[in-house]
Amino acid sequence: MKQFLIIAAIAGAAYYFFFERSVPGAYADDGTPLTYLFVTEQCGRACTETRRFLKRRKMDFEEYDAFSNVIGAELYKSYGGEGYLPYVVIGEQRVWGHQPGNIISAVAIEFGPEHVKPKERKALARNFDRDGDPRVVMYMTSWCGYCNQARDYFVENRIPFVEFNIETDRSARRDYDALQGSGTPLLYNGYARLSGFDRSRIESDLGL
Repeated sequence: MKQFLIIAAIAGAAYYFFFERSVPGAYADDGTPLTYLFVTEQCGRACTETRRFLKRRKMDFEEYDAFSNVIGAELYKSYGGEGYLPYVVIGEQRVWGHQPGNIISAVAIEFGPEHVKPKERKALARNFDRDGDPRVVMYMTSWCGYCNQARDYFVENRIPFVEFNIETDRSARRDYDALQGSGTPLLYNGYARLSGFDRSRIESDLGL
């Protein structure tokens, strides 16, 4: 359990690389996104839960030991592995740690919204305007200091955004839960997900 919590705790920081690193995408010859799960025996519950999550969703994926297996180690490194496990590669998307919500986001980006569950697809629809263009969405609570920081940042930089209070808006809470929300603020730019307020990552994702 302790090992699981440690990996989950560092996942937020490690997930920074999801947007920042330039690494090759994992695609078949016909352009179909490939999915890889990198684990190790010492990973424990976090790797087990991520494996179960992928299997429950009936995703086709290849699993490799990131350190003990020569082929796995080479693939892990080539796809930007940084020592954090589990590590999921879906096309160009990267997810460090046991992060189901980030996997949902990666699947929607690479395979399209029709490949996520109906309740997830409905929730993700919030992140687009009537013309189908992506918009910045923030799930927040009234007591969240980082939510206030994110709001101030968006206003100061004239970045249009929509916020949903998961304490007072039942439908927002339902969608937040459907997307495996954990903590606030939970930010989206279209299908791209950002847990927590990180100015540099927001600027990178929005191309500022």
